[in-house]
Amino acid sequence: MDPSFNDSYKDNFTFNFTCNNGPGGVDTSPYYQAAVYIMYCFIFLFALAGNSLVCHVVKSCPHMRTVTNYYIVNLAVGDILMALFCVPFSSVSTLLLQYWPFGAEMCQIVSYSQAVSVFVSAYTLVAISVDRYMAIMWPLKPRISKRHAKLTIGVVWIVALGTALPILLLSSLSQPNPWYEECGRFVCEEKWDNAQYRYCYTMMLMLLQYVVPLLVLVFTYTRIAIEVWGKKTPGEAENTRDQRMARNKRKVCHIST
Repeated sequence: MDPSFNDSYKDNFTFNFTCNNGPGGVDTSPYYQAAVYIMYCFIFLFALAGNSLVCHVVKSCPHMRTVTNYYIVNLAVGDILMALFCVPFSSVSTLLLQYWPFGAEMCQIVSYSQAVSVFVSAYTLVAISVDRYMAIMWPLKPRISKRHAKLTIGVVWIVALGTALPILLLSSLSQPNPWYEECGRFVCEEKWDNAQYRYCYTMMLMLLQYVVPLLVLVFTYTRIAIEVWGKKTPGEAENTRDQRMARNKRKVCHIST
């Protein structure tokens, strides 16, 4: 391409757009910025306070330290991680400034933390559903021990940290169009040398973060619903016993919740 064309394009681009506007040339109004700040502040504070309260209650009350509550605490920790590393950074960089002002190191840390928190939340929900499923389907068998629950939580974190590792290694600053080059500003994104690798990793993330957990949740909770509410009594002579068994199963379902 002719270099003079590029120079002319950049001159024209600089003439039409200023660095006070976003890359789309739209100046963000103060009212919009104030609304975004207020909304995200509420989200951040409620997420942080609510999930921290869950952790505090389970820690301070010995009778609350059950297997299911251990999973719920882990889910709360994942939500706290998301609140700390997603809400403030995304609101500023994506909705307000439309560029990344926090530096290369924070680009890697924030992107990695966001991915890890999503994995932790998804697989903790799976662990909770499996725990409930086993309690309902095999009520006479021993429940999962607290030690087993802690081990499961550890595996969840190891898998989450390992699966999201490419995001940590490949997240960096880039200038995707002339606006960023002219204004000396950057966006935080993953840089892949091979588009096929990027596609494969994206598909893997979709499967592991969404498809597989969703299928497990649908299967377990459907079976639980059928087992607890779907079965009919076989005869009048056993009606009282079956009703008592159904009530007990519902109690187990509520307790595990």
